[in-house]
Amino acid sequence: MHEQNRLDKIMQNHLDLLEALYNQRAIRYFKDQDIPNEIIYRLIEIATKAPSGGNSQPWRFLIIKDQNVKNEIGKLYLQSWNQVYGSGSNGGRNLEQKVMTSASYLAKNIAKAPVWVMACLNHDGGDSTMGRGASIYPAVQNFLLGCMEFGLGSVITTLHKRYEKEVKELLKIPDTTETAALLPLGYLAEKVNYGPTKRDEVDQITYQDSWGNPFK
Repeated sequence: MHEQNRLDKIMQNHLDLLEALYNQRAIRYFKDQDIPNEIIYRLIEIATKAPSGGNSQPWRFLIIKDQNVKNEIGKLYLQSWNQVYGSGSNGGRNLEQKVMTSASYLAKNIAKAPVWVMACLNHDGGDSTMGRGASIYPAVQNFLLGCMEFGLGSVITTLHKRYEKEVKELLKIPDTTETAALLPLGYLAEKVNYGPTKRDEVDQITYQDSWGNPFK
C-alpha cells in the first residue's frame, strides 16, 4: 500500500505530454540499480492503453531479470549486431557516429541492463498480420513515454529477431507468439539525459493532396 501511495504521488506530478513527446529519446546507458516491480507493472499498464485494432489486444509482455538468460540472449544480440553493423558490413553507413557509438555500446552491454521487457505478438496460431502487429508498436511507444515519468529509459531493439527461434526456445515462448521488440530498461546513467531529438522538418516529409506537392 505504501508503494502504491508513492506511485500515485509521482503520477500527480506527471510530465506534460508535449514535453515528453518532444524530449523522448533512445536511452542505451543505464545505472546498475534495481527497478521496483510496482513501477514495471505501471509501465505495462500504460502500454496497454495504446490503440488496439478491434480491441484484440494481441500484446504480451515478458519481463526478464534472470542474468543467465540475459547473458545467453545478449550473446545472440551481439552476433546479430556484428552481422549487420560489424566490420565489412554496410549496415552502419547511414548512422551518425554518436548513434553508432551508443548502439555499439548497447550491443556489447545489453545484458547489464537491470530489466528487459520483451514485447510480443500473440497470433493464436494464425498468420502474423500487419493489422495485429500495428497494435504492438503503439503499445511500445506508450511504454517508452511512460518510462520518462519514472526517471527510466529504454530503446526499441529488434536485432534479436535474427535469432528468433533460439530466443523463443530460451524464453519458452509458445508457437502462437512471436517477439516484436526487446526493450532494455533502467535508470539513466550519469550524464545521460532526455532531450530534443534531431529530426527532419515537417515540410521536408509532408505533402498535400498528391505526392510531392508541398504542404502549406
